[in-house]
Amino acid sequence: MTASSVDPLSPQTSTGPARRTRRRSPRRRALTAAAVSMVVLSGCSFFSTDADTGSDGGGDAADADALEAPSLAQRVADGTLPELDERLPEEALVVEPVDEIGRYGGTWNTYYLGPDDNNAFNPIGYEGLVRWAREYTGATGIEEIIPNLAEFEISEDGDSYTFHLREGIKWSDGEPFDADDIMFWYESVFSNPTLTPSTPDWLASQGEPVTVERVDDYTVRFDFAGPKAFFLHDMAQLDRGVSILNYPEHYMSQFHPDHNPDLDELVAESGFGDWQALFESEAQWRYNPDLPRLTPWVITEPGNTGNRAVAERNPYYWKVDPDGRQLPYLDEVVYRLAEDPEVALLRAVDGEVDLEHRGLNSGSEYPVLVEGQEDGDYWLLTYHYDSMNIAELQLNLTHQDETKREIFNNKLFRMGLSHAINRQEIIDLVYSGQGEPWQTSPLRDTPFYHEQLASQFVEYDVDLANQYLDEAGYDQRNEDGIRLGPDGEPISFTVSVRADAFGWDDVSELLVDYAREVGIDMKRDVISNELLLETRNSNQHDAVFGSGLGGRATMLVPWNYVPVVESAGYGVEWARWYQGFPDAEQPPEYVMEQLRLWDELQATFDPAQQEDLFRQILDIAAEQFYQIGIATPRPEYAVVKNSMRNVPEEMPSGSPYPNPAPYNPEQFFKAE
Repeated sequence: MTASSVDPLSPQTSTGPARRTRRRSPRRRALTAAAVSMVVLSGCSFFSTDADTGSDGGGDAADADALEAPSLAQRVADGTLPELDERLPEEALVVEPVDEIGRYGGTWNTYYLGPDDNNAFNPIGYEGLVRWAREYTGATGIEEIIPNLAEFEISEDGDSYTFHLREGIKWSDGEPFDADDIMFWYESVFSNPTLTPSTPDWLASQGEPVTVERVDDYTVRFDFAGPKAFFLHDMAQLDRGVSILNYPEHYMSQFHPDHNPDLDELVAESGFGDWQALFESEAQWRYNPDLPRLTPWVITEPGNTGNRAVAERNPYYWKVDPDGRQLPYLDEVVYRLAEDPEVALLRAVDGEVDLEHRGLNSGSEYPVLVEGQEDGDYWLLTYHYDSMNIAELQLNLTHQDETKREIFNNKLFRMGLSHAINRQEIIDLVYSGQGEPWQTSPLRDTPFYHEQLASQFVEYDVDLANQYLDEAGYDQRNEDGIRLGPDGEPISFTVSVRADAFGWDDVSELLVDYAREVGIDMKRDVISNELLLETRNSNQHDAVFGSGLGGRATMLVPWNYVPVVESAGYGVEWARWYQGFPDAEQPPEYVMEQLRLWDELQATFDPAQQEDLFRQILDIAAEQFYQIGIATPRPEYAVVKNSMRNVPEEMPSGSPYPNPAPYNPEQFFKAE
């Protein structure tokens, strides 16, 4: 059985000049970035093509003929860098530009929101064995995944994945990248109980961890105990498959006791308390300029010690444009620290930002961004966020306090609270009128749209809300009008709210008023995201907001429908039980049924069966009404300087798609 297809990465509309094509002789033999979407084990050969077309770009004739950046050519001339042919693999990967062949030089000016703002660096860190296709839709088909550092084969029943690494690729320090780097991760990181005390779910099947075998110098095979339906999708994610490439053997082995008998001396010199702390610190690519990378730019100035971070071009980067010119086009990426979103907004409208969206989409910024386009010399890129709700109210159904647990698990209580919410007012006041009242269904234009999940209990009706709350058994009130719980005390709880996201501060303020109107004392605690996650994941919260991920990538991000990870703030203890924590609480039978269906879904490689099983999971979620939704999300926006080229007008956004990284930032460039 064989299946292969070509994704041409068709050029998209941009604000750059009209594309002009011309014929050129290929400079090197190259493999197209979208050559193979899937190859099933059958002994077949891989699809490849020569790079033989291109177009005039924004540079002069000399720049158009150059096969490498002038700064690198100078280093070659100085004798401090090998010739280009020695730095590129024999079969370099070709990246098709979004609009036009680019020019070398320039700086991508952007910002980060603090030393823990790791996602700000996604665009310069996304190089895995495979990657998301640009035109990602959130579906679970293999066509969503394209080869990158490796081409791949999948066994017919989906329990074995073989990766063929591209030969001749080098790390940013010039050392070769091969199967030994993958095996170092497997044998010395994944299989080491100190570094990996428990097996991540994405690397296990039927309760057994994956085994990885070195087939030859450039081939590794991942074998599972049973079918692993979404493993290739996991391999395309930054915090999963891409992260296994954070451990170049030739560098990281010096910090591991299995490889360095003198490690104790190194630990003592480092100031760390033990080898584990040293090892994990050295593997932090965002903060360690010495760590070799396979990415277009490499951190040279980390952002955790000052007010800016810098990443400079990787002289050994292994991708080229259709004319055989080594990427990236841009010399460097410079991040300036923005102490808060207000500073980020000010810089954006002042024209100091070339491409960024972080901190610009909490709700009130959109009119300011629209008005500032001409003076700031930028335009707005539309991001289609992978979310079905802008703010889900997740009451803690596994609360440690028995009284609050009883109240929150009373479905009539949740129904009454939901009817008390004036969703249209929230949409108008916080989100500039964009969005529609919505509970927690996958979005309407997706295959998993669920009418009941979308529309139940969304009507704003205070009388109906009071009726349900009375029927829930909370019809008695104190002198302040607050309903009394089963213990005779006023019903009071706190919503922990992330301070910097999605307008949640404003939403929570309105929810407090709506709840008070029907006799519920809801409070709000606006805190940092780090503290919120710590509180939620340890099951110390009354309630939190969820961001509704899984609106499109429904089966890839399932936790808003079935509690499989702690991100399901409504059922943290159930998620911990599913993950195998011995002190966790076993879920009730309806959750157990969902988890059985989820396990069955992951163990089949039949798409039709997967869809049927997930619809059953959604049916249970609709009946149980775990969480209270507010509204569909409006699009997000990124500021794009008019001089930035090869940036599409719109693209997907959100977990697990690390925008704008899948659009190959190495082909972005700046016009003169």
